[in-house]
Amino acid sequence: MNKKIEKCAILMVSTDLTQKQIAEELNVSVQTIINWKKKDEFIEFKDDYQRKYLNNLAAKAIRTMDKLLTSDSDQVRYNAAKDILDRTGYKPTEKQNINMSGSLANPYEALTTEQLLKLAGDDDG
Repeated sequence: MNKKIEKCAILMVSTDLTQKQIAEELNVSVQTIINWKKKDEFIEFKDDYQRKYLNNLAAKAIRTMDKLLTSDSDQVRYNAAKDILDRTGYKPTEKQNINMSGSLANPYEALTTEQLLKLAGDDDG
């Protein structure tokens, strides 16, 4: 693939440059970039580069989360800890719906017996 096309994809992923600025940097027209973006080879290269770019950022993101665990702010520490736990599979139990009287709400109370049996997998009734 053409080196300019590769550089275009790299600049799109790793910078905040606009298409116009990238076109100026590469000494091509904006229309040329629009045409490149339609090509399968461009799309595949850009997607591959983007995956690699994000992979390289993952370690930095993890270090940032680690640093946030020692923040002066209770809220920041809580959010960092919660995010880490959520992402590593330590999800809290699901929320329970409480009705106005303070007791647990029954999500099935409006269903008929037939609907309840269907939900339970007993289609014979």
